[in-house]
Amino acid sequence: MNKIKTFLVSKLIRYHFHEFTLIKRQKFPVYSKVINKVSAKPINNLIKTPNDINIKKNIYYVLEIPSYVEPVITASFKKLSFYRMPGFLVNIEGFKSLNEYMSYQFTSKNKSKIKSCCKRLETCFNISYKLYFGSIDKQDYERLMEVLEHMIKRRWDRRSGKHQDVENLEFYKKITYQSILEKKASMFVIYDNEKPISIALNCHYENVMIGNIIAYDIDYAKFSLGNIDVYKLLEWCFENNYKIFDLGVLFLSYKKQWSNVIYTCRNDILFNKFSVFNTCFAYSIYTLFKLKLYFTKKNILKDTVDLVHDNSNINNYSSQFAKIELDFKITEQKNLETNSDFIEINIETDNYNFLRKTVYDYLYLNFENKNAITIYKLNNMPNSYCICGKKSIMLTHQNSDSPNL
Repeated sequence: MNKIKTFLVSKLIRYHFHEFTLIKRQKFPVYSKVINKVSAKPINNLIKTPNDINIKKNIYYVLEIPSYVEPVITASFKKLSFYRMPGFLVNIEGFKSLNEYMSYQFTSKNKSKIKSCCKRLETCFNISYKLYFGSIDKQDYERLMEVLEHMIKRRWDRRSGKHQDVENLEFYKKITYQSILEKKASMFVIYDNEKPISIALNCHYENVMIGNIIAYDIDYAKFSLGNIDVYKLLEWCFENNYKIFDLGVLFLSYKKQWSNVIYTCRNDILFNKFSVFNTCFAYSIYTLFKLKLYFTKKNILKDTVDLVHDNSNINNYSSQFAKIELDFKITEQKNLETNSDFIEINIETDNYNFLRKTVYDYLYLNFENKNAITIYKLNNMPNSYCICGKKSIMLTHQNSDSPNL
């Protein structure tokens, strides 16, 4: 069935709604208008795409239409719809503040944990936040994009997975700079001193912000940077009278935690209803899609051909990553005197970058500031290092087979 479906879909003209309408601001010729259901008004300033000479002869496959917009098709076309990918969004309409929304969405304990994540990050590092929206230096933009690419590849290489963001990054590189200047996009960055440790790309229209790509430095994984990103971006949304922050498709635990609306993206097959051939062909493809979804739901078939995202490894990521975190064993040493065998090192150099996550985990657990600790290499103990802080001293040993990333 997969082969048949893939062959038939190859005969369609694909139109990615998120890419063309919400990011590029283009209006598909088949649509007479696109309604923002939050404001109940048409989305303005959409650029008309060149009309296809054979538009009425083609069959179109429109992917990932979120629930808060409604494209209105022209009178001569008909649509067949089905639903595949879950999406996650935060609807803050009716809430007066971020604190009020968090009180509604979280238990007191979880709300306190999220705020504690911010406080702990700011205690352990010299943290600053920057949202680039309306202006950004071109050199800064290019540098941040390079860092973003490195973050994505490093994270997913270690997890032995493939992520859609890796494939989409070249597209975003080309359009995001100008979109930021035009306030159609933004880049949110968390800095540790001058070092970017988390970067989020978002697109904007009217009262909606959509998260396109988010990536962080995995050495800081203990600090729940995904939650901090959402917390700070929602804070901005409240300050700027936005109604929706769409976290996008692809399941991640922090998205489910923050979202008060879980929707299903709609895919449409559009065709000229006055064409007998197009009608028969469209209904044939639609029937195959519905059968495939039914058999997948019943576990009769495995959905190996996903035309939007590859989610196949999601359930295995946490266990694979946990194995990496155990490469360092940490034990507390209450009385430890330094001597000539203790060589002070700098983990910000490439020679010792493999120590960063262990050191940052230590900072998290002990509520220490990075500038208040000293790190030593122990010459008398192979592959051993000592982290000396104000509150405690920790000895860590690197296993011989642990990754040096």
